[in-house]
Amino acid sequence: MGRRAMLAAFVAMGGMSMPPVAGFAAPAGADGVARQWAVFRKKYFRPDGRIVDTGNNRESHSEGQGYGMLFAAAANDLPTFEAMWSWTQANLRHTKDSLFSWRFLPGHVPAVPDTNNATDGDLLIALALAKGGRRWQRHDLVQAAVEIYRDVLRLMTLQVGSYRVLLPGAQGFVNPDAVTVNLSYYVMPSLLQAFELTADPAWHTVMQDGMRLIMQARFGQWGLPPDWLSIDRHTQALSIAKGWAPRFSYDAIRVPLYLYWAHMLTPDLQAGYARFWTHFGADALPGWIDLTTGARSPYNAPPGYLAVAQCTGLASSAKLPTLDHAPDYYSAALTLLVYIARAEEQAK
Repeated sequence: MGRRAMLAAFVAMGGMSMPPVAGFAAPAGADGVARQWAVFRKKYFRPDGRIVDTGNNRESHSEGQGYGMLFAAAANDLPTFEAMWSWTQANLRHTKDSLFSWRFLPGHVPAVPDTNNATDGDLLIALALAKGGRRWQRHDLVQAAVEIYRDVLRLMTLQVGSYRVLLPGAQGFVNPDAVTVNLSYYVMPSLLQAFELTADPAWHTVMQDGMRLIMQARFGQWGLPPDWLSIDRHTQALSIAKGWAPRFSYDAIRVPLYLYWAHMLTPDLQAGYARFWTHFGADALPGWIDLTTGARSPYNAPPGYLAVAQCTGLASSAKLPTLDHAPDYYSAALTLLVYIARAEEQAK
């Protein structure tokens, strides 16, 4: 099954995105991406190849390296891409598989005290390698992506009842009674890329089961996904995972974004997000919502959340936020992902 056939299968599930929201002011294509990447690179890239998370003690993560490499590939910035890829291999790559440790702590000894991986970081790095390899005619980069995808499928997927789930990491998410997943780790554009590169039908199963989870894991007044979801291994019942705040927030904000980017945001899901965004409006989007009490954060969401809302249901004539006044790395990354998703849509 090719990429188009796979997307056709998701159409049958209601899994293609709706047309852009009326009144939404789209970014200026590839030129907009290049301009925003220049700002991101100046703020968060270090010459040794490290992307700095300014919201978390200037740490670095496999997620951030993946985002940075994706942005550089989209902006056709090969030297910066190669610097990030070299640093990532030297500092985060595992020795026994093709995955990556999730965090680097500057000034700490050792700098990588926890070698557990983060599957979203692995998938983002693989997607960046695949895109960069094709853009620059680099077979070595494409082959590196294939190796990562192979090990994600081999090590980071688990059958739980009727679901083949994507584990967030190798350690800490499975016990005899339940499995904890993070729906924002289903980086749908990367999973589509994995299937396209490997032609392994297991990737279709992972995506299809991921969509089933996203469709069913809708909690609270607004029917939103939680940051962390628990699947009962005996009954397959879904619940908000214990041990984490019961919120739609920092992680789950990426669920609609990745669906939109992959053209898999169903009309039903988009309508639900639209109701949520519109209730608060562009000037008062919450940083989080408690899915058990309905309480909202005492502060408003950063600009990156607004960018996600603008492409996934918020009717707004406002232009996308730019990165010039981004408060931190993560908000900037969300915004630039929206620029890239829109630019790819316009290029078709």
